Amino acid sequence: MNKTKKYTLIFIALCFIFIGGAGIYHTCFLNQEEKEVVEIKEESEVNKQVTNFQQETTQQDESSKTKQEKQSVEKEEKKTQQKTESQEITDSKKDITKKEESESKQPVQETSEEIEQETDESEEVASVNVTITGIDGVMAQDYIEYEEGMSAYDALKILAGNYEMDVKASGLGQAVYVKGVNGLMEFDYGGQSGWKYKVNGAYPSLSAGAYMLKADDQVEWVYTTNG
Repeated sequence: MNKTKKYTLIFIALCFIFIGGAGIYHTCFLNQEEKEVVEIKEESEVNKQVTNFQQETTQQDESSKTKQEKQSVEKEEKKTQQKTESQEITDSKKDITKKEESESKQPVQETSEEIEQETDESEEVASVNVTITGIDGVMAQDYIEYEEGMSAYDALKILAGNYEMDVKASGLGQAVYVKGVNGLMEFDYGGQSGWKYKVNGAYPSLSAGAYMLKADDQVEWVYTTNG
């Protein structure tokens, strides 16, 4: 083997050694660097995720606080509104009660005034007290309104009509003569029994149609058995 071939083989072996060393270097060292770069990237991503998580958590906490604050504010507003509405209702009830009291007082006053007016009118209206007394006692008694020119016979007819009693009489005008009242007739209890009248406790000498009454007179028609 000559020197040229020998040197050529050595050179080729050195190349293979160099290439193999370079491959081993790239395999070991460059892969380690790439791993470090990947780990750095992964750490960066993890840090970003952690940061994002913290930010989201912070935002959620802040939003929850904000919601709680809003809810508390809304509750306070509702309470205030309820208090205001309750106060308004109470005030309206008081106003209604006052109105009802004032309205209830007014009719009472009007009623009392009407009563006074009626009392005054009753005091102003003239009347006559009329009584019908039979065998067994008083058959009818009442005050009747007095009218100018009213006779004792007129008073008897008015009172008897109010009590739905019939009056039997004879004669006309001032010469009228009463025979019976409510079925109780003259001579039912003897030959001297019959109807007579008194005014203010006395027996007038005039017939019942001729005797003119005055206001506040007391007229009593009496059935007598002895004339």
